[in-house]
Amino acid sequence: MTDRVQLEVEATDVVRVVLQFLKENGLSASLAALQEESGVPLNATDNVDGLVADVLAGHWDSVLATVGPMRLPQPLLADLYEQVVLELLELRELDTARQLLRGAPPLVALRKTQEKRFARLESLAARPYFEPKDAYADGSSRENKRAYLADALRSEVQSVPPARLLSLLGQALKWQQHSGSLPTGARFDLLAGGAAARVAEAETCAASTSPSLFVNRDCIYI
Repeated sequence: MTDRVQLEVEATDVVRVVLQFLKENGLSASLAALQEESGVPLNATDNVDGLVADVLAGHWDSVLATVGPMRLPQPLLADLYEQVVLELLELRELDTARQLLRGAPPLVALRKTQEKRFARLESLAARPYFEPKDAYADGSSRENKRAYLADALRSEVQSVPPARLLSLLGQALKWQQHSGSLPTGARFDLLAGGAAARVAEAETCAASTSPSLFVNRDCIYI
C-alpha cells in the first residue's frame, strides 16, 4: 500500500497567489479590495534584488511603482517617502517635492503623527538652497539612508516567480493527465472541472457600446 503524502497549504498563500495574478493583469482596484478585505498583503515582487538596486541607485520612480500596491509598515513608508522628498529637494525639483508632501498618504499620515518631523521637511522645502548637513542629521548621508531603506525593504518584500497561479494550475492539469483523468490534448474547463464542451453560438451584433474590461487570459498548455 502506497503511503499518501499530505500537504498543507495556508489560506493566506492562496490569497497571495490570487493577489499576484490581479497585479500582473492590471486589476489594481480588485487587488486593493482583496488586500483590504482579507487583511493579507502581497508584498512580493519577482526581483527583490532589482528593487534593492533601484533604491541604492536612487531610481525612485521605479521603487515607488513597485511598492505602491504593497502594504508596508507605516514607519518604513514614512522613511521611504521622506528620502524621496529630500533627494528631490537636492535636485531642486521643488514642485514635485511639495506635491509629495501635500498628497502622498505616508507623508499625510506623518503630518498627523509626527508634526515636528513633517515641519522640518516643509522648512527644508521652503529654503532657496539645499544643505546636506541640515537634511541628514547625526552624521548620516544620502548613501547611508539609501542603504538602510534597501535593507528594510529586503526584509519586508518577498521574491516570488511570476505567474504563480497559472504555473500551479498547469502543474495540476499535467498531473491529472499523467494519472489518466484528463485526456491528452483536451481543453480543460477550470470552473466546471472537466473537458470543455464546444458551444456553437450564432454571431450577433453588440447590443451595448459601454466599455469592456479585457483581461490577459493566458492559456495553459498541457
